[in-house]
Amino acid sequence: MKKKKWIKFRHQFVIAIVRIFMRPIAYFYFGFRYKRFKNEKQSYLILHNHQTVWDQFLIGLIWSNKVYYIMSDDLTTIKFLSPILRFLVNPIPYKKSSTDFTILRTCKQIAQEKGSIVMAVEGNRTYSGKTEYINPTVVKMIRFLKMPVAIVKIEGGYGIFPRWANKKRKGHFFGEVYKTYTYDEYKNLSDETLYQIICDDLYVNESSPSGPYYSSHSAEYLERVIYNCPRCGFTKFYSHKQILECTTCHMQLRYNEYKQFEGINVHSPFKNVNEWYEYQKDKLFAMNLLDYDTNYVFFEDQAKYMNVVARKRKKVIAKQATLRLYANRLEISYQDQTKTIYFDDISSSGVFGKNKLDFYVDRDILQFKGDNSFNAMKYVNLFYKYKIEKGDIKDGKFLGL
Repeated sequence: MKKKKWIKFRHQFVIAIVRIFMRPIAYFYFGFRYKRFKNEKQSYLILHNHQTVWDQFLIGLIWSNKVYYIMSDDLTTIKFLSPILRFLVNPIPYKKSSTDFTILRTCKQIAQEKGSIVMAVEGNRTYSGKTEYINPTVVKMIRFLKMPVAIVKIEGGYGIFPRWANKKRKGHFFGEVYKTYTYDEYKNLSDETLYQIICDDLYVNESSPSGPYYSSHSAEYLERVIYNCPRCGFTKFYSHKQILECTTCHMQLRYNEYKQFEGINVHSPFKNVNEWYEYQKDKLFAMNLLDYDTNYVFFEDQAKYMNVVARKRKKVIAKQATLRLYANRLEISYQDQTKTIYFDDISSSGVFGKNKLDFYVDRDILQFKGDNSFNAMKYVNLFYKYKIEKGDIKDGKFLGL
């Protein structure tokens, strides 16, 4: 039986039309500046850091030769959007926060059909402005495909539209092909060396003062990433316009146009989001969850509870459920019943979009979506800390992002 071709003329036609409209939008509305990559006859595996929700469109401006994007399969469960996307551009679905080797066969087919493949190797948009964890399995993918590799670096996107925000800022950011590697240049490198090269090339740290990035709502919704107060410990925060406030001790900070914190009623304990982000990680690593009383509730939130059938659909279980996070389990209360899921029965967890929370249990994907202030990251962080303590994760520094 002849294999169905992945690359079709209509995909490139649609992308070309989108590119025409995107150029002025990217320049004038997003403030995006870029350098076109001119040597495009050769197909490449294109690896890029992930800063904004528009990255795939921006890569399309830098690159134009038969590009196919590896995409979170969470989008494939949107009833009306998924078939339209498949018909128009046929993205490569990938199950984030899990081991999914099916994309290798698809990528190999695209490479054989002379197409280029675009992949955000972090798998997640950065919350802190710093390039997030890159899974070492990217090296296996590079070796399997044996394609030239192009590194595309985006800088300043975190200032324009950080992952935790709902509104973009006015300013500028930039993207370009930073480096390229032929197969001959990397084939004899050790896996460790090749991995380190990829990490170094894609590393960006946006924590230093830069900009300006103007917004009257610059601090909204920082509570999606910040959940540990240096005065109060685990707590909740409230944001409004340019102000972030701890709901326990009422510490107030202003998030300015240079991505830095300014104290209002106290001296700011951190300069920027990345410092706070690293502080939270350090505090988690210093904890021993296995020593905690198993009835101690770390977090409690309200959220919509859904069951996701991978690459097909979502089923709403409860429009409003109460989540409680303990040292070794998650409890879900809804409609006069409580469901308990032990961390030992969960294979992985991840954050989708700005603040959707997924847990993978056998073949089921449990998804939770709270209000604008819902912090999904804290659930993922504590879950992975438990897995580290149990010895289920080899990399003792990976907290899910």
